[in-house]
Amino acid sequence: MKRILKLLVLGISILCLTISASALIAIEPLSTNTYTLSLTFSGTTATCGLTINGASGTTKIDNCTVTLTDDSNGAVVAEWTNLSATGARLFFSRNASPVVRGRIYTLSFSATIHRNGTTQSISGSITRTYN
Repeated sequence: MKRILKLLVLGISILCLTISASALIAIEPLSTNTYTLSLTFSGTTATCGLTINGASGTTKIDNCTVTLTDDSNGAVVAEWTNLSATGARLFFSRNASPVVRGRIYTLSFSATIHRNGTTQSISGSITRTYN
């Protein structure tokens, strides 16, 4: 009976150590690239903003294109190309015109992030109505 009890305690101890070790290995912070787009209107001008924050280890953000499109007719109101930044943050803010009340506009971007010897594409868009 003592022998069975010892084996049971030993088995439970080994199981607990294995679960603890697995849990310690599995806990690892995840890093992601983030971005913020902003589109505001005043008069006949749209203010277009973009901030890209690369994940930890980002050394460069390049090949960035930002486009403002009038969705009512598909026309490109403004486009900025070959934007880049050294480091983990790209900040962009420009005005575009003309814009017209009552129309829907889309601000979109695409860029390449260089991190830890690899590249990753990132893109996004927002759509706003100019009331």
